[in-house]
Amino acid sequence: MWGELSTIETLSFVLSIQIRFLRRGWKVPVVSRVEEYSLATLARVSIQNEMADIKITLETLYDILRNEKKRDDLQKLDATLFIDIVQYMREKQALLETKRQSTETFAAGERDKLEYEIRSINRILKETYEKREKKIIDIALNRSRTGSDIIDTSSMLHEEKEFYHKVLKTLDDYRQGVLENLFQGKLPHIPDQHKADAVVEKKKEEAHPTLTSLPPAPSSPHSPTKIKFTMPMPSFVWKDMKQYGPFDIGEELEIYSEVAELIVRKGRAVKV
Repeated sequence: MWGELSTIETLSFVLSIQIRFLRRGWKVPVVSRVEEYSLATLARVSIQNEMADIKITLETLYDILRNEKKRDDLQKLDATLFIDIVQYMREKQALLETKRQSTETFAAGERDKLEYEIRSINRILKETYEKREKKIIDIALNRSRTGSDIIDTSSMLHEEKEFYHKVLKTLDDYRQGVLENLFQGKLPHIPDQHKADAVVEKKKEEAHPTLTSLPPAPSSPHSPTKIKFTMPMPSFVWKDMKQYGPFDIGEELEIYSEVAELIVRKGRAVKV
């Protein structure tokens, strides 16, 4: 096993452990050569375990952007991407705040590096959003012009699908209100969509006066589902803009079925 690690690798791992002790104000242990190898092995396992929980890094964000630039089609993304990005950004911002308050000798350099990294992350996120935004608008434009039902929206995230349908509705309303009316020798007329939606909702309420008081259907993504965590789960922010977690092994949570399904699929919890 010792042959797997070079002297430089061994010293590097041991040094990383000693630095962690110093940062926590603990006494740095004096180790023998044999203990160095043991500590190095433990450090490697520890680092690998920490990396396994990281869903988003600067490199993965850049890969997402690069794929969007290289390919014409909208690229498939993880359904939990926004949750992972929010968690990643919060960790970076919390670390930056810690460095700003630190009086350590190297804190200023680390702070500058973190600030640059956060600016890079923001730039990549902006470029990725705008690339996908343009592709979604093009898909909606093609759908409105051709009326084709063969439109693949499977690569869109939840919020992107909502954006697509709203853009498509606007394009269709104006195409119908302007172009179709001109074909018939009529002046353009665009219906007030807000008023139309209000009329539809009012008719629904009149037809079903107790509809709003009914509990959500079991199949609804907003119906509660109870889960039990089998792995630690960091805190996250859902679409309701509320923060959930962090959670430890054995903790139980009743949450929207849509969220519960994602957590279960990630292998961090089971339904109870």
